[in-house]
Order: sequence, then structure tokens, then C-alpha cells
Amino acid sequence: MLKPLCLPLSALFSLALLAPLPAAADSAVLASRGDVQVTADDLAADLAGRPADFITRLREPGATGGERLVADILLRRLVAKKAQDDGLIARKDVADRLRLAQERVLYDIYMERAESQTVREDRIEALARDEYRAFPEKFTKPEEIRVRHILFRQCNCDKNAHRVLAESVLERLNKGESFEELATTLSEDPGSAKRGGDLGLKPKGTMVPEFEAAAYALKKPGELSGIVETSFGLHIIRFEERVAPVLRPFDEVKEGLMEAARNRVKGEARKKIADPFRDPATLSVDAEAVRRALAK
Repeated sequence: MLKPLCLPLSALFSLALLAPLPAAADSAVLASRGDVQVTADDLAADLAGRPADFITRLREPGATGGERLVADILLRRLVAKKAQDDGLIARKDVADRLRLAQERVLYDIYMERAESQTVREDRIEALARDEYRAFPEKFTKPEEIRVRHILFRQCNCDKNAHRVLAESVLERLNKGESFEELATTLSEDPGSAKRGGDLGLKPKGTMVPEFEAAAYALKKPGELSGIVETSFGLHIIRFEERVAPVLRPFDEVKEGLMEAARNRVKGEARKKIADPFRDPATLSVDAEAVRRALAK
């Protein structure tokens, strides 16, 4: 005669957690295999606590991530049911892991509730505006300049002849020939040559040092540099315009500032709960016992 299966209380509770609750009458069935189902309530529970941008991506037109997520929930449920049928729930190591999983879920839910009670969008926006006013330099678009150049690339040819060619072109420019036309026909920078040598607006730190120093030394529109040598070759640079630093409007940086403020407030809410439990006066960790446990 078989003895009745005796499970520890933690295993019995874990078994109850493992078995899916009956779906609410109005909860739509999203996927099924045999009598195993995934409902809209299951999907909502899986999405709870996930990042907002993840949920936004699932809702995008044509996105298939939602279907994959529901299929994953169904797969987990089917495998979990098989594990339960195979009696894995009776094993102590399995019961221990289920208990820890339960504690992680309860921890997350408790922390999420604390966050939701603390995070008010009006407060978050006020914090974002305070940050914007306190550190305007963080939100200021730096000075930029726009220049054109003609490039004579490094080559294995006669270096002197190479420089003579660049100097002859500089002389033609000084005599009034069109920079745009010479750049288009002579520059060996294919990207800018088709735009008459125009490199667009560039802030400091985005050009090679020798080129940048020469470009930023120019002051007046139409002013030419001498021959500037860099690792790319020889350049002739013409100054076009300078755009002064400008403070970006709050609305342009608002989203990022609010997200940062939101994360700070959430972190503070979690810290307020966790810190008393981490108090060294009441918390004791046996380091030697931990090392012995890890060695097993």
C-alpha cells in the first residue's frame, strides 16, 4: 500500500501558486493548447512592472512581440504543468526555489506600489524644471562653425609636388576663383566635394585637432586658411559661419529630464523602505557560513 505524499507547508503553498487560477469570466482567452489557456489577465500580470518603453513597442502597429510574449507564457505554463505532473513540486530544492520566486514577486509588487504612491507627474515635471534651471550648461547646444575644405589626400607621390599642387590651388582661390567649383572638381573628399566642400555645422571635438584648430582660428565668412596638414592629407579651409551657443528649450529636453527625475524618485522610495532593513545594528550576515555554503 502506497503511503500518502507528505509535502512541507512551503511546498503546498508553492503548489497552490503553481496552479493557474480560474480565469475571470470576462477575461479573453489569448492562446490555448488543450485545456491550458492564457488569458488577457495573464498578459496583464506579465506586463505589470515591465518598462514602459517595452509595452509601447508591443503596442506599435504591426508589432508581433505581443503574440510572442503570449506564446512564451503558454509554453511556461505547459512545461510547469508537466513538471507538476512529474512530481517535481515534492522536491525540497524545487520548493525552496519556488519560495524565493514568490518572495521576489512580492518584493517587486510592494516596491512598485510604493513607487506609484510617490511618483506624481506634476511633482516629476517640477523636479525636471528645477534641474533645467539649475544646470543650464548641461542643456546648451555648443558653439558650432561651418567650413568648406578642399582635400589633397596623402599619397606615395612626391611630397613636394603634392604641396606645390595645394599651394597653386590656394593661389587660384586668392585670385578670386570659385571655392565651390574648385572643391567640386579637385577635392579628394568625395563626401563634401559634391557639396562644394561644405562640411556642415561642426562643434568642437568632432574634427581632427590640426584641422579644428585652423578652422576655429578663422573669423570672417570667406576667410581662407593656409595649407593645413592632417593625417588625411593637405587641406585648404574656407570659413562660412559661426553659430553661438544656444540653450535648448525645456520642451526639447523635457522627456529625458522627467525620466531621470522619475527614476530618482523611484530610487528614493525604494531606499526609504530598504534602508531600515539594512541597518548594521539589526542586520547580521555570517560571512564564514556564507563561504561554507558557497563551497558546497
